[in-house]
Amino acid sequence: MREVRVEYEGATLMNTEFKEQITRISNMTFMGVVYRDYKNQCLHQMVEIELANGVQISEIDEIPFLKLHQHIHMQIVGGKEIHCVIIRNSHETIQIGGAVSDAYVVSGSKVGRTGSLLILRGTPDGITTIVDGFKKWNARCKISVVMPVEENGLNGTDLTDKQLEVFNIAWEMGFYEKDSRIKTSEVADAMGIARVTVSGHLRHIEEKMAVLLARKLGIY
Repeated sequence: MREVRVEYEGATLMNTEFKEQITRISNMTFMGVVYRDYKNQCLHQMVEIELANGVQISEIDEIPFLKLHQHIHMQIVGGKEIHCVIIRNSHETIQIGGAVSDAYVVSGSKVGRTGSLLILRGTPDGITTIVDGFKKWNARCKISVVMPVEENGLNGTDLTDKQLEVFNIAWEMGFYEKDSRIKTSEVADAMGIARVTVSGHLRHIEEKMAVLLARKLGIY
């Protein structure tokens, strides 16, 4: 597998419809897809956002292609308010790669005033399809191949520090023990975060492990 990064400068984004977003949201980091709504051609995504000065969370709905679905929690990071929310994203770029099954956007991808970074992992053909789609949308991007992704193990960059922290706490609490009665809500309470955040992180890790097992068995 391969990792490829697609980057746009902030000035480039300001000349697109993303201006509506980055003037209100200084930075938005992708955490995962909750589900894809094919009927309405949109994605429900879990993201972390840093709002621009003076902007209220409700103003997300003023961005033509974004709608706030659920505010999960807020935390202070480096003196800044970081909100974890679920949004409905109907921007045309979310359709790029919608039919691609062998490449995906990695959590940690982001868009903000300083620019955007889209991290892709998958097969060369799958990634090429997605990259070509973004070039068609706006050709002023930088494409870089970062590294090959190990086929037979979890590379450290596959998981975020928060995902690893959630897994560590869940493991220590006995969440994965046989006949365990520990619930995700209990892990969330122990960490002081929302249950849906814990579920999302653990599901992301479990999906990666499932893929690794499928490859080992030769079924993926």
